[in-house]
Amino acid sequence: MKVGVVTFHSAFNFGASLQTWALQQTLKACGVSPCLVHYHPPALDRLYDPIKVSAPLARFVQRMKLKRQHPERLERYRRYREFIATHFNLLGDFSDYEQLTQAKWDLDACIVGSDQVWNVAHTKGYDPAYFLEFLPDTTKRIAYAASVGRDFIFPKYHEPMREGLRRFSAVSVREESIRDTVRHLYDGDVAVTLDPTLLLERHQYDALLKQPCTRPEPYILVYMMENNKALIRLTNRISRSVGLPVIQRRPSKMFQHEIENFFTATPGEFLSLLEGATYVITNSFHGTVFAIIYEKPFFSMLHSNTGSRTANLLTTLGLEKHLLTTPDDFRGFDRFRLEDPAATQRRIQELRADSMRFLTTALGLPPTAAPHHDATHSIAR
Repeated sequence: MKVGVVTFHSAFNFGASLQTWALQQTLKACGVSPCLVHYHPPALDRLYDPIKVSAPLARFVQRMKLKRQHPERLERYRRYREFIATHFNLLGDFSDYEQLTQAKWDLDACIVGSDQVWNVAHTKGYDPAYFLEFLPDTTKRIAYAASVGRDFIFPKYHEPMREGLRRFSAVSVREESIRDTVRHLYDGDVAVTLDPTLLLERHQYDALLKQPCTRPEPYILVYMMENNKALIRLTNRISRSVGLPVIQRRPSKMFQHEIENFFTATPGEFLSLLEGATYVITNSFHGTVFAIIYEKPFFSMLHSNTGSRTANLLTTLGLEKHLLTTPDDFRGFDRFRLEDPAATQRRIQELRADSMRFLTTALGLPPTAAPHHDATHSIAR
C-alpha cells in the first residue's frame, strides 16, 4: 500500500523534521510504503532560505557576504537540506499548487498532518494542498493529528475548509481545544490523536543520534522558539543559582552564562544535546514533547500565539505542573521533575494505542498491522 504524506517536512526546525520522520517510521512499521509529497511553497522556502533574493547574481553576492559575516546561516541551511534529502522518502518536487494538480498520482491513500498544517498564518491563507484537493477521487484522504495552532479558526476560512474536508474519509486533530470547531466543518467524527513524535518509543530515536552527548559538564538546555525576555531573565537567574551554564538554539548569545548554541545542529544532534541536559527550559511544543520522552526535569512557558497546543498536551498527560505561567512562580526544579515517569509512560501508551487504532482503521489496515510497543522498555531506561 502506497501512502503519501503532506506536511511541513521542509520547515527547518527540529519539531517539523522529527514529527515528519516519526510518522514516516510509524507507517513503515505498519507495513505500508510511505512517501513525503515534496511540496515546498515559496512562503515556506523564503522563511528558511538565508539568501533573501532570487536573481542569480544577487544571490551570489549575498552568499559571499553571508560566508564572511554569518557562515553559520549557510551551514544550517546546507545541513538541513541534507537531512531532508537523506532521511525522507521524497516524492516529486512541487513549489506551487498548480504543479500538484498537474501531476499523476498513484497513491492508495494520503495523509495530511501533523504539525500546524491548518494554521493559515503559516500557509499564508487557505492552501488547498493541505486539504489534499489535488488528489483524484480514488485516493483515500486522511487527516492525522492536524493542528490549527490556535483555539479557533477565522470565520472567513470556514467555508473553504468545509469544502476541503468534504472528501476526507477520516479526520483527527492534535488538540482537544479545536476538535469541536473542526467537527462543525466536517460531516463525520473528529478524533484527537497524538503528535507523531509520541508514536515512537525513546529508543527508536537512537537511529537519528549519531553519537551520545559527550559534554563533560552538566548544563541547562534552552529551546526557545519565541523570543521571550521574561524567559531569558529567569534562565539567567536559574543558571546563577544552580551554577550551570546554558546551551541554546539561537546563533547570537542571549544568556549570561552561555557556552554554546545548537543553531546548526541536525535534529539528531539536538536530541543528543537534550538527552544529555540536566534541565530543559522551553516555550516550544516539541521541546516539551522531547523533554517528556527523555524524562528530563523541565518547565514550559507558553508561546504567545500557539501555546494552547502545549497546554493541551500537558493537561492530557496530567503534567500541568510543568507549565510555568509567570517567572515569579519558579521556586526550584524539584517541582518540575517527573514525579512518576512510569505512570506518564503508561498514559502515553494508552493514547498511542488509541492513535494507532485511528490510523490503521483510517488506512483500512487490520489491527495486527499496528506496531507493538513494550512499555517496560522506555520505563526501565
